[in-house]
Amino acid sequence: MAKIMVQNLWKRYGELQALQDLSFKCAEGQFFCLLGPAGAGKTTTIKIIAGIEMPDRGEVFLGDQCVTDIPPWDRDVAVAFETYALYPQRTVRENLSFPLRAPKRKEKLSEEEIEKRVVEVANLLGIGELLDRLPRQLSGGQRQRVALGRALVRKPAAYLLDEPIAHLDAKLRHRMRGELKRIQRELGVTTIYTTPDQLEALSLADYMVVINGGKVEQAGPPGEIYERPVNVFVARFVGDPPMNILRATLDGEALLVQGILRLPLPSATQQALAQRVNGREVLFGIRPKDVRVVAPSGEEAQLEAVVDHIQVLGATSVLTVSNEQISLRVKTSTKGAPAHGESIGLAFDLASVHFFDAETEKRIALD
Repeated sequence: MAKIMVQNLWKRYGELQALQDLSFKCAEGQFFCLLGPAGAGKTTTIKIIAGIEMPDRGEVFLGDQCVTDIPPWDRDVAVAFETYALYPQRTVRENLSFPLRAPKRKEKLSEEEIEKRVVEVANLLGIGELLDRLPRQLSGGQRQRVALGRALVRKPAAYLLDEPIAHLDAKLRHRMRGELKRIQRELGVTTIYTTPDQLEALSLADYMVVINGGKVEQAGPPGEIYERPVNVFVARFVGDPPMNILRATLDGEALLVQGILRLPLPSATQQALAQRVNGREVLFGIRPKDVRVVAPSGEEAQLEAVVDHIQVLGATSVLTVSNEQISLRVKTSTKGAPAHGESIGLAFDLASVHFFDAETEKRIALD
């Protein structure tokens, strides 16, 4: 096991600035997620930590050792990428055992130990019956499991997993999340895992970093990032469905949203917000789960809207609703959900709202 630290990484590919002063620290034994959209710099970061790419500037530490100039074969890390990179002429068994037969490791393990480890990992990944097949005889999901197995079969100081289960079907991907977390906890191996899937990051990570455009947007435990996003990008990216963001101004003791919706604020919230915004426009954020569907003519209704679209997700559904000035997403129970085109009332949980500066889009902390 080893802690991993990157300091002030910069990397450019031609006109593309892939990383911009990127820094973070992954503690020893931690399951650490790099979360960001496509093109955020996740794969570039993994390649630099592994030694496959060199940064233009910055340093990489594995444990207390600076490994920036050390070749990849001398870094005690195992890497799995989204692309399979399997040896087409070798069987699954030979692909899985290949890392254990590298010059620095082949003398440490007997043939029996290598075979035992290969079979254990293959069974874990559900490919035990495929050991004698060639990659061309496998489906895309099976090939990705073999690629992941080549990293797991080793016992390095750290795993670097770059979207390793992206090509698996939803059922197997869900199972593999649990298995990966279990393996990591049992082995205690420091793991950096990249994903564009915020639900995956929230369910797996002990600690996570949200990156965008090669820069860190926010770092912290998953719950903290979800509950206290530092800016509008993180607020919209972490959470499914995304947070509703609307323009608003203070109007006495109420919040005037989009010029039509008046929401009474608790006195402490109103006073704290007034001190920080000084009459300026703010961005008002509320998650779809914190907006309730009520009777349009009932006392609870703070806004009337029409259901434009319904996305059924099993027990819950996501409604897209609107009136002339406001469009919102609302998460509700599928049972008893309103129909398309139906007029509904909406009630807002004002204890769960977020505020952001309208110009900088940074969080306005009220406590």
